[in-house]
Amino acid sequence: MRLLVVSDVHANAPAFEAVVRDAERHGFDEAVFLGDLVGYHPFPNECAALLERLAPVATLLGNHDALMLALIDGDDAYESLEESLVADVLTRQLDGLEPATVALLRAMRDEASGTGWQAAHGAFRHRFEYLSTVANAQANLPYLQEPVGLVGHTHVPKVFASVRTSDGELWRSVAFRATGERYRVPPAARAFLNPGAVGQPRDGIPLASYGLYDGSLRRFEVRRVPYDVNRVQKALKEAGYPASLALRLPLGR
Repeated sequence: MRLLVVSDVHANAPAFEAVVRDAERHGFDEAVFLGDLVGYHPFPNECAALLERLAPVATLLGNHDALMLALIDGDDAYESLEESLVADVLTRQLDGLEPATVALLRAMRDEASGTGWQAAHGAFRHRFEYLSTVANAQANLPYLQEPVGLVGHTHVPKVFASVRTSDGELWRSVAFRATGERYRVPPAARAFLNPGAVGQPRDGIPLASYGLYDGSLRRFEVRRVPYDVNRVQKALKEAGYPASLALRLPLGR
C-alpha cells in the first residue's frame, strides 16, 4: 500500500494543486490528510474541493481547522486569539466559506490508523504538540500503537526513528532537503514521519512538501514541488491579508 501523505495545506491552492499533480505522476493507492486545511492563504474552498476529490482514508483536524470551527460556533477557545495574525486570517476566511467546506471541517477526526500506521496532526500525547525534537519523539513513543506514526504541524519534513537494543533505545533523526529523498524504516524500528507543509514550508526551502509512504517496503519519500508563488502573493494582496504572509512564501519561512 502506497500512501500519499499531505499536511498543512493552509488554503494555498496553487501549492496543493502542484502537489496532487506530482503525486499522481508518481502514483499512490490512498491519501492521508494530516490537518490544517484553512488559515494563512485565501483559497480555502478550492483546497476543500481538491481534498474531497482525493477522498482520503483519513482526514484529520489541524489546530487552524479547530480554531475555525470555534469561530463558526462562537466558542470561547477562539477569544484568546482575537488580536493575532491567525485570528485575522480566519476571520477573513469565515465569511467566504462554502457549506461544503464547513461540512468537511466538521467531519475531520483527531486521530486515525491503518495497517501499520497511525496518524495525528501534531503528536499522540497531545494532538497539537509539536513533534520537533528527539525529546518530543521519546515522550510520544509510548502512545504510538503502530510501527509508524504520521504527523505534521511543524511544517518541516523530518523522521524520528527508534530502535531498541541491548544498550537501550537508539534514536535517529533525518531531515529532508531535496526532492525524492528517502528513508527506509528498519524492520525493528518505530518511527515518526513528517511530510512537511504543502502550503507554507518553514525550513528555508520555498517548495511545497509532501510525502509518499510505501507500507510494504517501509519506505518514506519526501517530494518538494515548485508552484506559482506569485499567484498566491497577488491573491493575498488583493484579499487584504497581512503583508508578512506574502513576504515569507519565497523564503520558505
